[in-house]
Amino acid sequence: MKCPNCGSDLDPLTGVCPQCQRVENTDQATGRTPASGEGTERAPKRGDPDVELWKASYSPRGMIGTWVILGVITIVLIVVDILLIQGPLKSHAGSLWGITLGLVALAWLIFLVIAWYRKATIQYRLTTYRFYHQKGFIFRTVDSMEVIDIDDIAMHQNLLERLVGVGRVILRTKDPSDPLLVLHGVADPLEAFKKIDKARRDEQIRRSIKVQ
Repeated sequence: MKCPNCGSDLDPLTGVCPQCQRVENTDQATGRTPASGEGTERAPKRGDPDVELWKASYSPRGMIGTWVILGVITIVLIVVDILLIQGPLKSHAGSLWGITLGLVALAWLIFLVIAWYRKATIQYRLTTYRFYHQKGFIFRTVDSMEVIDIDDIAMHQNLLERLVGVGRVILRTKDPSDPLLVLHGVADPLEAFKKIDKARRDEQIRRSIKVQ
């Protein structure tokens, strides 16, 4: 039979896994408590593998202010049309409604395309050692910087952004090409803030730099 934990062959006499028993004995001898659940987080060390920690694209919810303004304008135009067709432009109701609805539909279509374009072209990616910012569709640009070059990080949300769970993360960096990098339309910006901040602090620990 195989051990359900490690897959090693069980002792035919005792039914105990020799491999797991050896690890358990070692833990008891050294006084180490085996991790359970998520376990105790290991301190960052030099030579840690470069793994992906966080990835996101632009969220259309980042245009919440635009959507609200378009909604208000749409309602106002409909109300104005209703008032006009009940008065001096009653005989031109059909044309008035056609023009109004056409303009409203065109405005919504334009901003929906803008939202789709941003979502398709703006990407953010964080790894153990580097931060990547991708933008562009036909001509794509990918900028990267070491997380150690991030001097400071901040998160900003207005009231509407808090209601829909989106915001901006601002990175102040040593990179001369992007000394102030603003990540727009970040869904769950607090999570992004924590992960980026932790990555830069971990790298400071690896390089024995005073954590800021």
